[in-house]
Amino acid sequence: MVCRDIQESDFEPLAALERELLGQQPAHRYRCTPGALRFFSRSGHSFVALEAEEIMGVALAQAVWQGDQVTVLITRLLSRSDAATRALLGAVVKSAYDAGVYEVAIHVDPDNQTMRQALQDHGFQLGPLVLGVRVLGSRGERGEVSGVLE
Repeated sequence: MVCRDIQESDFEPLAALERELLGQQPAHRYRCTPGALRFFSRSGHSFVALEAEEIMGVALAQAVWQGDQVTVLITRLLSRSDAATRALLGAVVKSAYDAGVYEVAIHVDPDNQTMRQALQDHGFQLGPLVLGVRVLGSRGERGEVSGVLE
C-alpha cells in the first residue's frame, strides 16, 4: 500500500469511491468535491492510498489553529480495506509530526470497531468527549445533524 498527496487526476475516482462507500447521501455529506479536494490537496496532510495504481482510500485532513497550538484534524477517512485505513492513518500522523504538529484528531463513529481498533493501534486515545452539533438554517430545521466534521 502506497500513500501519496491528492492530485487533480484523483478527483473523479475519489468522488466515485466516496459514493461507493457512503451510498446515497444528501449533497452536504460528500467531501470529495472538486472545491473541497483542491483545498485538502494543499493542506499537506491529505492523502490517497493506492494498491497497484488503484485508489483504495482517502484521508482528508487539515491543520486547525487554536490560538496557541495546532491540531491536524482528519475530517474524512474512507477506505476499501483495513490495510488502506492503517496506511492512511500512518501517512497523516507522519505528515503532522514532520510539520511539527503534535496533535492529530478524528471524530469516530463509536460503532465502527474496525476504525476504532486501527486508531488504537496507531496510538490514538478514544473518548470520553462527545461531539456536540448544532446545524443552523434549513438543514437544522430538518434535523440534519450528521456529516458535521466527518
